[in-house]
Amino acid sequence: MRTIKLSGILLVFLMVFSCAGTGKMKQTQTIEVQGHRGDRGNFPENTIPAFLSAVKKGAAVLEMDVVISKDQKVVVSHEPFMAAQYMSDLEGKPIKKDNEKRYNLFEMTYDSIKRFDSGSRGNAAFPAQQKLKTYKPLLSEVIDSVENYISRNKLKPVRYNIEIKSEKEDYGKRQPEPALFAAMVMKVIKDKGIEQKINIQSFDPTVLNVMHKMYPSTKIAYLVGEGTFIKNLSMLDFVPEIYSPNHKLLNKEEVASIRSLKMRIIPWTVNEDKDIDHMLKLKVDGIITDYPEKVLNKL
Repeated sequence: MRTIKLSGILLVFLMVFSCAGTGKMKQTQTIEVQGHRGDRGNFPENTIPAFLSAVKKGAAVLEMDVVISKDQKVVVSHEPFMAAQYMSDLEGKPIKKDNEKRYNLFEMTYDSIKRFDSGSRGNAAFPAQQKLKTYKPLLSEVIDSVENYISRNKLKPVRYNIEIKSEKEDYGKRQPEPALFAAMVMKVIKDKGIEQKINIQSFDPTVLNVMHKMYPSTKIAYLVGEGTFIKNLSMLDFVPEIYSPNHKLLNKEEVASIRSLKMRIIPWTVNEDKDIDHMLKLKVDGIITDYPEKVLNKL
């Protein structure tokens, strides 16, 4: 990974470059399709059925989120609690919105977390999503399931884009401190021998700075949801391999600025045909989507 302190001089260079226009740049020949939380448009998010579906469809990368349980297990979950949008309680009843954060996964053992149903209700935001009884798996379990499925079916290997779900106000309350969180996740990755198949992503620049310092050879993706490339990158102590913005933030000028630092561009979460077409026109390096088949059918 390229280490660099983003000084004022570098920021001035980026601003000048951004204003200079796009120019001619080498275009990416292939688009890396990433299954967002597996295949969320069709299966319960962040579950083994969703990940295996994305593999079967041909996604090159499986995007997922991880949190930590009370007994220090790395759990695949977008929230550090039981989300009311799709989770059921132990009696099979929908968890209520005003109660969801009371189910703090950081204060629950994994055995207790696994008992909650994360798929039978479906998800109103994804009407085509299959309803099936399933659960929040361990990261290690996801890796084993995917690698075994690929081996049995003689499929192409996939990579893993693992998001560390982290917010500063949650440190010590819903998650470990950044250094411990990074160490827990990397232990699973190293134990499974997939260091060369992963990148770590996060919206939290503190986590990414810590991860880069502790594991400098690990590829990093910087997730951003707002602001300009220049402002966002100033939050890091280094230049990551991947810049992963909300797709709505991208235009020709932003793409040119990002490419000036030789970073790959992988926007999220691109589901609509018109947005997919726009990202393809911008020649991004990858697309994170809830519908892998939609992007694959356009390639």
